[in-house]
Amino acid sequence: WFGSANPPTNEKLFGLMGSIFMLSITSLMTILAQTIISFPLQRSLLIREYKNGVYGLLPYYIANILSMNMMGIIYTMASVTPIYFMVGLESTTENFIHFSLALIGTQAIGNALGLAVGACSADIIEAQNLLVPILTPTMLFSGFVLPRNQAPSYFSIFYNLSFFRTTVTVLAVTELHGVEFADYSPNPFKLHVFKNGDQILRYLDIDPETKVVHQIMIIFGWAALYTVLGYIIVKYFMSRKTS
Repeated sequence: WFGSANPPTNEKLFGLMGSIFMLSITSLMTILAQTIISFPLQRSLLIREYKNGVYGLLPYYIANILSMNMMGIIYTMASVTPIYFMVGLESTTENFIHFSLALIGTQAIGNALGLAVGACSADIIEAQNLLVPILTPTMLFSGFVLPRNQAPSYFSIFYNLSFFRTTVTVLAVTELHGVEFADYSPNPFKLHVFKNGDQILRYLDIDPETKVVHQIMIIFGWAALYTVLGYIIVKYFMSRKTS
């Protein structure tokens, strides 16, 4: 991946797209793998303190989410920053901010989703076993593994509901929109068939003119929604345990 985007070429396209996808999935998978087991580990203590009236469930949940998100921001920036510049992705301040915000919003979704799934699980083993069933459709309907225009039409709803597709869209548009490939060749035997980044975006069924800021707002909207749903799920399962 080192230098895959500097300069962007057809020859280095696999490394470039691979780095974008791996940064996306890592921002979700690593956080989700950690938070999905946090609630089963805390459940016994939480039930005891909750029944004793030491604190309410809402303050606990808010404090947990805030602390997880703060640590997630630190982790995301610490892992993304060196990779971003090693790969040679667009080094403008605006692009880097957009790139980082999309991944920070994605890790916030991972925190809320992890707590919710952990609350539904009886123990750590069950929580860990749910990780792959969650990640598989997330990656499949991101638009990177299986472009939307190549999937059966009845799968469209899953693409529309995929927050991860929004993340991939932001990262891909940020990096590829308006980029020209110097090694473009109309000769199909050279496999240098992409003239610019917009052609790749269209191949992935992504509009090159997508408003990145709007998509980032959608990611944080998904994060807020998952946070609220996470609290509802945690509260429901806590009420069952304490009744």
